[in-house]
Parts: sequence; C-alpha cells; structure tokens
Amino acid sequence: MKKAPYEHLHIYEIAGDARKALKTPPAEYLGLWLEGDSSFVFFSRPVENYMDTLLASDQSLKLLDRHYLTYEDWQGGMELEPLVVMDLAVVPAWEPSLPGSFAGKLLKLDPGLVFGNGLHPTTRHCLEFLGQRAKAAPLGRVTDLGCGTGILGIAACLWGAESLLAVDLNPLCIKTTQANAELNQVEAQVEEGPAADYLANPAEVVLANIHWEIQRDLWQDRSLLEGKKDLILSGVTRSQIGPLKDLITARGYKIEQEKQAEDTWFTIWCRT
Repeated sequence: MKKAPYEHLHIYEIAGDARKALKTPPAEYLGLWLEGDSSFVFFSRPVENYMDTLLASDQSLKLLDRHYLTYEDWQGGMELEPLVVMDLAVVPAWEPSLPGSFAGKLLKLDPGLVFGNGLHPTTRHCLEFLGQRAKAAPLGRVTDLGCGTGILGIAACLWGAESLLAVDLNPLCIKTTQANAELNQVEAQVEEGPAADYLANPAEVVLANIHWEIQRDLWQDRSLLEGKKDLILSGVTRSQIGPLKDLITARGYKIEQEKQAEDTWFTIWCRT
C-alpha cells in the first residue's frame, strides 16, 4: 500500500492566532490547527528562518514550543486503511481502490492533519448507524456538526442525502472537508463556526461526533430540534453517556440503538 503524502510533521506551537501572519507560507507548509488561543503550524521540514520572520512580523505571537511527530503518530498510531461499511468503502485518497470484487461506493478520504479517518470507533459507529438509516429511508437534509475531515457528511451524500451542511469551529477542518467533498464530487455547504449557531438549520438527520461539553449545551433548546427526526451522536465516554441519553430522551427522542467500544466510547442513534 502506498504511504500517505505526509510523513514527517514539524510543528511550531504559537501563542495567538497565527492565521493572518501566514500570508505567504513556504512550500513546506502543511496547515494550521487552531486550538483555543494557540496555533499549531505544521511543516514537512524545519523552517526556522521563516518562523523567525513570521514572529517578528507580529509581536502578539510567541513561540511556545517545537514538536516533531510522524504522520502515523499524529493520527493516533493508526495508518489509514480501507474501511467497509455496508455498501460503502472509505479508502485513502492516495490509493483510491479496493482489491477484490467490491462493487459498492468509494469514499476517497485525505484526512490531512485532521482526525476522523474512520478507524476510530466513534467515527466507525456513526458510519454504521448512518448506513442503517440510509437503508431504511431517504436521508433527506443532513447537518454534520463538528465535521472534521467531512467523512460522515460525505458518506451521507454518497448514500443519497438531499443536501449537506457541514460545520466546524476549526479552520483546518473546514479546508479539509471542502477538499474531500470536491475529491468525491459531492456538493456541501461548509461553514466555520460554533455548532450551536447552525443547529436551527432545517434537517432531517443531524450528526454530532463531538465532546460532551458541547453537546450538553447544544441540545437544551427543544425548538431547535423541530423536524430533526434522527440524531446520531458520539464522542462521549462511559461517564457521559447516561447524562446524554437523559437529555435527549427528555427532548422526545427514543434511543434506537447504542454501540460502545472497549467500554470507553459510546455512540447512540436517536429517533422521534
């Protein structure tokens, strides 16, 4: 199998939002991951001179640390491999084929520097529930909150979704989702911002593989859930799944199915 085009990651951790300062990055630039008040700027090799110039151009930025990781380490030690869910196969963009006689749909994925390659159990279980839902009836309009690489929303499109709204707070996730949507020739409205700002968007199916701390506030307003027949929710741990189910059932949903991995990660499919 061919390797990912990202092998060595040289990461500069910077205090502050470095996006404006990165006007003309060098060819070695891979992307910027914004986390709170810090920027993690990725390059394929060390770029000390460039970073000195960048920091000098904006006195509000401060270099906190340097990190080196392999791409596999950054993705949690998991090399992207083909993943088959029902009639859909998620394959690396750099090797977009499956050996054997698979005749289903291919979702070509380049996760870049974003998590969500399908191998984590939360992503996989969301895909499995989404596939079951698509088989049962047309998906209609789909909203993907915390889209990451775009894998879930793009899968929904390949399974016949009428439309897709994909939302993430991280600009790198937006860029990656847009690239993967284009790679798979699907149309998507991709928006940068908090999930709560887009929950009111009309949808029949809502996907949210995001932290409990966000979901705890997200599902409070019952009026924002009007018309949303199916919720596929993940990203929560053992201590959080009970409160999440209590919150969702109090909003009139029933737990259709539940999956868990290693008694740690939990995913639920909820229906009205």
